[in-house]
Amino acid sequence: MTANATLPGVAGVLGLVNDPLLGHVLTVDGAPVKREKADYLLPGVDGDPVRATLKGRFLSEHPVLVVDGRAYPTGGLTSPFLLVIAFLPVLFVFTGSVVGLGFALLGVAFNLWIVRAPRTEAWKAFIILAGFITAVIVQLFWAFFSSWVLGLLRR
Repeated sequence: MTANATLPGVAGVLGLVNDPLLGHVLTVDGAPVKREKADYLLPGVDGDPVRATLKGRFLSEHPVLVVDGRAYPTGGLTSPFLLVIAFLPVLFVFTGSVVGLGFALLGVAFNLWIVRAPRTEAWKAFIILAGFITAVIVQLFWAFFSSWVLGLLRR
């Protein structure tokens, strides 16, 4: 199931939507599917709901849909390189500042959203690395600026 697909026993066409906060959201005929905890309740052909789960919702561009114990891959595997560079902003935690913690949290959330985006691997790597380099420059500027302001206040 690359973008849209039909599965046996399910009434309608299945699709995936990439939400920045929720990860992948499963849709049937373009409408979000009702959820019951981790299970999606897909409309069945006979009127009874069909239970399905998505494995790898947050760390993969193409999660695996599991229906009645059968796995239906929605695409290829996510590159380990992308997963490693997606967590580069965690290094900002070691700066010891609230700004660094904010960069770490926002950076990882943004990068996981980028990893799940339907783009080429090169585009994703460029955006993730450009965002990280930009955050490093802003963090360095913040470190020098805050030191300068504190130096002025101590006089």
